[in-house]
Amino acid sequence: MKRNFKWMFAANLLYAFLQWLMLIIMAKLGNEELVGYYTLALAATTPIMLFFSFQLRGIQATDARDDYQFRDYFSLRVIGVFLALLVCIAVSFLSDYSFEAKIIIFLIAISKMIEGISDVIYGLLQRHEVMNKVAVSMISRGAISLLLFVLFYWATRNFYLAILGFVLGWLLVMLFYDFPNAMKYIDKPYLTFNYNKLWRLFLLALPLGAIMMMGALSTNIPRYFIENYLSIEQLGIFGAISYILVGASRFTTAISQTVSPRLAKYYASGNKGAFVKLLALVLLVNGALGMVGLAAAVLFGEPILTLVYTESYAVYSDLFVWVMLISLFSFLGSALGVGATSMRIFTSQVPIHITKLVVTIICSVWLIKDYGLNGAAWTLAVAAFVSMVFYTTLIHKGLKNIRQVEVGI
Repeated sequence: MKRNFKWMFAANLLYAFLQWLMLIIMAKLGNEELVGYYTLALAATTPIMLFFSFQLRGIQATDARDDYQFRDYFSLRVIGVFLALLVCIAVSFLSDYSFEAKIIIFLIAISKMIEGISDVIYGLLQRHEVMNKVAVSMISRGAISLLLFVLFYWATRNFYLAILGFVLGWLLVMLFYDFPNAMKYIDKPYLTFNYNKLWRLFLLALPLGAIMMMGALSTNIPRYFIENYLSIEQLGIFGAISYILVGASRFTTAISQTVSPRLAKYYASGNKGAFVKLLALVLLVNGALGMVGLAAAVLFGEPILTLVYTESYAVYSDLFVWVMLISLFSFLGSALGVGATSMRIFTSQVPIHITKLVVTIICSVWLIKDYGLNGAAWTLAVAAFVSMVFYTTLIHKGLKNIRQVEVGI
């Protein structure tokens, strides 16, 4: 497990840095408006794509009893991402977004579709605990997409074509690295049309799809309000600064992806002591990372924002501090969420995310119009804290039932 963690820690670190570097290039060579369109595209597509992904990777990685085969997960994922792409296109063209925003939304939706297919392959590799292959894929995807983004922009001076190059990079890695790796661990056929089995998997995964969508909406609803109440430029500033949180969350993602199969095995076998010990370690590491980020924002916020972006971002150093406070709550909540999923507690997570979503909407209406970007950050902080508290209660419930393992507690 330590070897897998090292691979995933390095991969998530490099991948987040490379994705962040692309955003930095946008901010330095473009302007806040361009970053705003990119942020809007992510906000518009992510909830849809996450819903139709049904968090199959998490279910697959924690399927300790082999209830389903890879072809079941892969088939449902392919159906899901194509439906998601159609919904993203419909939402984009039925909205009143500008033509530029619609083009970027379409390109980002394509990239998310590719990411979704690679993700379910990662779940297969995660089950076999060959995280080095996942790590190489992530690093390659980040590096090649960034290289093509820069080359396309250098050749055309057109950011839309540069984003197309970014999408092409993801496609190349999926076709020429992810698929060949998957074929080493599965038997043909790769797709299945077993309606009954796919339907059962769909019903099992549907609550997690709803959870993922609501979680994404909770993150992105403040962005919708910023675009509506403030401006696309303000959304660009918020998106750039809050992306630091996205990058930092890659650390906790690496930890979660590494420990989730082991947590699931401990829970399925009734080994309460080992489960609690490992989950406590994850909480400790995630909490420490959150505290380090918060301290860095408090002490060095202005120089960090000036160095990373431009001087125009440095005046938002107080926003940076709030974003890192959000990260602390989010990291702890993420660890607890992994624990709940490892317990195969799916349906009971839905009320938590409904509550979080309602809190986010209320706070967005109340805070963003009057308090601007800081109000958006306060909204996310309150929602993350509420989620963390409810997940703590859910874990406590799951530990009581650790010898009565049922799907959908």
